[in-house]
Parts: sequence; structure tokens; C-alpha cells
Amino acid sequence: MALTWTNFASFKDVVKHYESIKPLVSKLHKREDDIRPIGDRNRKWERIVKISRNCYALSDGYHEGDDKFLSYGIHEYDYKTKTRTTHWDRLGKMEYYAPIVWRKHKDGTETVQVRNCIGDNSHYSMGRYAFLERHMPNGMQFIMGHSALQYVGIVGEKHYLAKCKTVPRGYYKAHSNQSYFREWMQTTDDNSALVFTRDGSELPYTGWIHDPTTGKSLPQKPKVNKELKAKYKEAIDKFFEWGMTMSPLLPLSHEYNQDKAYELRKHFGSVDYVSDEFTPTRAREILRSPNHPMRLNYWILFASSVADHNYSQDAGGWEYTYPVQHVETKEQLQRIKSKFNSFINTNAGFKTKPKQ
Repeated sequence: MALTWTNFASFKDVVKHYESIKPLVSKLHKREDDIRPIGDRNRKWERIVKISRNCYALSDGYHEGDDKFLSYGIHEYDYKTKTRTTHWDRLGKMEYYAPIVWRKHKDGTETVQVRNCIGDNSHYSMGRYAFLERHMPNGMQFIMGHSALQYVGIVGEKHYLAKCKTVPRGYYKAHSNQSYFREWMQTTDDNSALVFTRDGSELPYTGWIHDPTTGKSLPQKPKVNKELKAKYKEAIDKFFEWGMTMSPLLPLSHEYNQDKAYELRKHFGSVDYVSDEFTPTRAREILRSPNHPMRLNYWILFASSVADHNYSQDAGGWEYTYPVQHVETKEQLQRIKSKFNSFINTNAGFKTKPKQ
């Protein structure tokens, strides 16, 4: 399947391309479905959708708003009854959720709306980003930044393209009882999409002006609550010193570490995987209690998180080494202390997450 690149310079170009495409008809799609692939007909989900005579969407398919290539979250399968249910209240509108939407307004101006994928700030969609890279309007550039940040570039400027947090009401109703989704989902417009207006430059050059009322500011980085952490400074220092003293005596191994992690989960009544987002109140409980029964287990959780591993063909598997057991210089100790500091900041809840 060939990848298609477009570089539409005007609303007229979009309409012309749309009208040049013969609707795809098959056993799955009727002519009335108006499936018009933007390029290769084998990639039929990547298409131009006519919303109205003054609004056209460039869709990458399988996102909210696409009623022909449905988002995976719209379906639910019941394995007991072996039936699939389609929840249409989770659909939304194409002109809201499509990656690129061209509009021509009553005063003759033309605008383009660009939207990221749906999810929290760390979410990403390589399919969406590949589509945006190939189909940005003439005069615009899609920019893959770092730390899960994306931008739209125009001459001399780049604008942050935030993740979309707005979901259809049916989707919100279905997932709002789950803590992960509650942190970022909303049903009102989050103003995450960027809108640009053509500046009237003569073709083939296309200049764009960003509508300053659209888009969001860069997300804030997590911050350490220094005041809260200061209350635990003595306990943290003692725990680190104790752990480093104990480390050379411990039989650290992948199996041993897993056993200790299981004991930790079991102690707190959980069988779920313990990650470095271990409940802060439990972590602080261990820090402030020198005789806590899970003190060793908690240290091993840290020691295993900073382990080095390499695949050994001779051993036929992964081999692990533990820096906490091999400290010979001040520099090595400082590196471990730095990693421990980061671990404790997150693990014991001293680092506050910014609002999604």
C-alpha cells in the first residue's frame, strides 16, 4: 500500500481533489457511504470527508467522529454471549475529531483546524503523526518534538499541539469510574486544536496566521513539594544509608526481587504489579518506620529498578547486575543517590503531577 502525500494550498484544492476521487464501492461499502480515499484505495480509511459545501475533513480513520471506520472504543464484545455492541453515543462528530479540517467562511476567509490524538499528555499515536506529516497544508509543517510533545510550524513560528482531552459523552460515561481516565477526560471543548487562517498570499505560496484564541499552553513539568519532603529528610537519609549498607549482603537476583515484590504486594493486600508509582502513603509509612516489616522489600524495589541488564547468549537469557552492590567511588555513590532521589520523589509522592 503506497503512502500518499498532499500539500493542499487552498480550500479550492481540497474540493478539487475530493471531486476527482471516485467513491469506493465494495461488499463493505455502498456508494452512499461516499468513501473517497485521499490516495491509495487500499488505504481507504485515509480519506476526504465532505461535511458540507464549506467544510471538508482529512481523516486518518478509526478515531472518534468517524462513522465508517469506527474507533476501537466504540465497540464492546461480550465473550459470554459472543455478541458485539456498538455504542453510538461514543462516536462524536467528524469535524471535531478529524486531524485536519478545512473550512471556507461567509466572508471568504479560509481556515484549517489541526488536532492531535485523544489522551493524556504522555499519550501518542504514530499513525496520527504520520498522517499529519504527510497531509499538512502548504506553508505548514508538523513537528515531532521531545517528551511526547508535538507542534505545528509556520514561517518563523511553532505552536504547541496539545493532546485532545475532550471525549464524547457516551465515552466519558463508560470510563469515568476509572481513575486513569478521570485524570484527563472531559466532555466540554478543551480548546486543544489549533486553527490557522490563510493570510491572502498569492498562490502557490500559502501563508498562515494562528488564531491566538485556539490551542493550549505547554504542560507544566512535575514539581517536587520541597516543604513536604523536608519533613521526611532525616527518614529518607537514614533509609538510603541503611539500604546501601545492606545491599552487599543481599542475594539480589531477578527471582529474589520478584519474590520480595510479591511479599510487598501481599502485605498491603494487593496482587497487582508494584510499579514505581507505589502508593505514596505506604511508601512514607515505611520511610518513617525503621522496624517496618516491608522495609527490606521496599529497598529491593528501588535496587531492582536501577539494575543493569544484558542479554547473554551463553546463559541463554538476561543477566542482571546491581549498581547498589558495586560502589567504589564517590561518583558512583552520587549517581545512585541521584536515582534514589528521583525514585523517592515519585514513589513517596513528593513530586506533584501537573493538571492534565
